[in-house]
Amino acid sequence: MAFSQGVSGLNAAASQLDTIGNNIANSQTVGYKSSRTEFADIYAGAKAGLGTKVAAVTQNFNSGSLETTNRDLDLAIDGGGFFRLTDGNQISYSRNGQFQMDSEGYLVSNTGQQLTGYNVQNFNSLTTDPSVATGGTPEAIQVPSTSMIAKGTSEARGKVALDAGSDIKDPANFNSSDINTYSWSTTNTVYDSLGNAQSLNLYFVKDGSNSWQVNAEMPLGSEANWSGTVSDGGTYPGEFDPATSGNGTSTFTTESGHEYRAVVTGASQDADGAWSGGEISYTEIQPSIQLSFNGNGVLTQADQTDKPGNLSTNQVQWAFDSQNGSAETDFSFDFSGATQTAKSFSIADVTQNGNAPGDLTGISIGDDGTISGSYSNGRTVGLGRVALADFANEQGLSPIGNNQWVATTSSGQELLGTAGTGQLGSLISGTLEQSNVDLSQELVNMIVSQRNYQANAQTIKTQDQILQTAVSLR
Repeated sequence: MAFSQGVSGLNAAASQLDTIGNNIANSQTVGYKSSRTEFADIYAGAKAGLGTKVAAVTQNFNSGSLETTNRDLDLAIDGGGFFRLTDGNQISYSRNGQFQMDSEGYLVSNTGQQLTGYNVQNFNSLTTDPSVATGGTPEAIQVPSTSMIAKGTSEARGKVALDAGSDIKDPANFNSSDINTYSWSTTNTVYDSLGNAQSLNLYFVKDGSNSWQVNAEMPLGSEANWSGTVSDGGTYPGEFDPATSGNGTSTFTTESGHEYRAVVTGASQDADGAWSGGEISYTEIQPSIQLSFNGNGVLTQADQTDKPGNLSTNQVQWAFDSQNGSAETDFSFDFSGATQTAKSFSIADVTQNGNAPGDLTGISIGDDGTISGSYSNGRTVGLGRVALADFANEQGLSPIGNNQWVATTSSGQELLGTAGTGQLGSLISGTLEQSNVDLSQELVNMIVSQRNYQANAQTIKTQDQILQTAVSLR
């Protein structure tokens, strides 16, 4: 008479209770995936089986519920995929999105592994805009800790809508101080190489049925090195001497070829005829350009004298010298999308790529995994992108603790991508995926497993009683 069936049943029930206990213990573990014990019967060439065994302990990789935390570095994957982590030696995978930034700018898990993805390229480059290229082998994500340096504008654009019903004016009479000499004006901001914001004033004069002249001017800022008042010892450009010319408007050209207008107001003259005091405002003037439209009000050409050959049909080039020690602000302006229709004047989609210096004030993570940094200069720049991994056979992953898995030959190689692509889910910032343990179901399973254990113990007891009866036969 054999006891093996009952013993195997006790062992199997004990293993099931271990699994249930582990599920219950991790019912509040972020990103935890519940497990179940699977059994198989045992036969050894006999009609009556020899009991049961634990065939496998498998995990349920279904998503858990999502809980809002309002913490920017808490991440949840809404769909398939795993976060890819590294400790410098081993790659592991997790659904726990509790991340923080360490002292070196790395995004790390609560157990110290670094989150991997794709880092920003050309950050603080003066010639190339920063970008995040995806593809290739992910690396530990490190948010740049340095401040953003000042960068002069090299490209700007704006879609202007011009009123086709405006009166035609003589462009020769243009005077930015006289609103009657132009049809409309708008102000845009560009930056010099020192990070000073400069005002780019554009004045539009309708000089034909489908033609507009554009005059660009840039008032010098308070940081300009020319004197703002009249005095004998003031610093003025060569041919401009307000101490002798007094109040009024003067136009002059510097040795570098830049043309300026100076307006002196409020100066007073002494008995010797010398002028002093008052205020001087300086404005740099650019040669006018011409916008041409077709009969449907669509821009056909933006033209200027000596237009560089590398520009498109709708681009022009301007160069300003802010006279404050900065390098020349040489930038293209793209008028693509400009229209001339029966619509009020407006400008939209105004952009430029210059900036003042700035410090990092915060980061946020988008649903595609893009890590955006907000800076004190008002700019927001992509600083990286989170990589996700998936597997052909999730059940083949091997758990290593700390709510992490490693790949095995059974799971297959990692399938890399970014959030929202292929079968990979999107990321939700400020949210965590909770454990997918159904606590009520686990308690029911525990009762059933307990009864199973008791029943197997009872078979052993019964076998023992039968054996005793057999032994006591006379």
